[in-house]
Amino acid sequence: MSGRPRALLRVSNEFTRGETPPEVRSPMRCENSKAQAGFSIVELLTVAAIILIVGGFAVPNIMSALHMARLRGSAADFSSLLQTARLRSVQDDRFYSTFILAGIPQYAYVDIKANGGTAVDPGDPLIVIADEVAPKAAGGAPDTPNLTGQFLPAGSGVVPKDGSTAGAPVIFSPRGLPCTTQSPATGGTVCDSAGGATAFWIFFQDSRTQAWEAITVTPAGRIQKWQHGGSGWSKL
Repeated sequence: MSGRPRALLRVSNEFTRGETPPEVRSPMRCENSKAQAGFSIVELLTVAAIILIVGGFAVPNIMSALHMARLRGSAADFSSLLQTARLRSVQDDRFYSTFILAGIPQYAYVDIKANGGTAVDPGDPLIVIADEVAPKAAGGAPDTPNLTGQFLPAGSGVVPKDGSTAGAPVIFSPRGLPCTTQSPATGGTVCDSAGGATAFWIFFQDSRTQAWEAITVTPAGRIQKWQHGGSGWSKL
């Protein structure tokens, strides 16, 4: 058999096995495959620039959400603590006060042992307030008339007491109603609502975002969370 028929037979066999014979492989195709094996510097820089641009928009939103979560979590925890104080007052048939202790970390607790708000005792229900969240006096809170008009009946004449200060803790009576401490009360163990209805409000502000939230207690003992939206307060 001559050399040419043998070559044709070998090419035919290679096609049958699914292989491309060297004689018909394209040199240009091999060169293109090598050229497309990786990314160019320009392509990598373009992708990096896109990632940085997207991150520049996303990171501030993520941080803002984290700060809001800390503020909202602290306010929600304090609201739950007040609910606990109210239930324990009814359950134990006693007057209980809820105090906020300044410091790092900040604590708020129900004064079960009646120590007058000086320290947390074993068995006192307590929460930890986030470091960047601070209780604020009502005098520095925004749009307080707007909040008063929403949680107190019109014409009631009730002036809310500031429960965020050590001298005016939120106190519940054995009937589950907020009340005012009468002198010489100690730790809220003596309390009298006979002089009129009592309401409380407590304000919290995030030191990073300057956002505000509030907790209110109506004379009927209803506890409500609020957020400040720039022009007024809305329920949470």
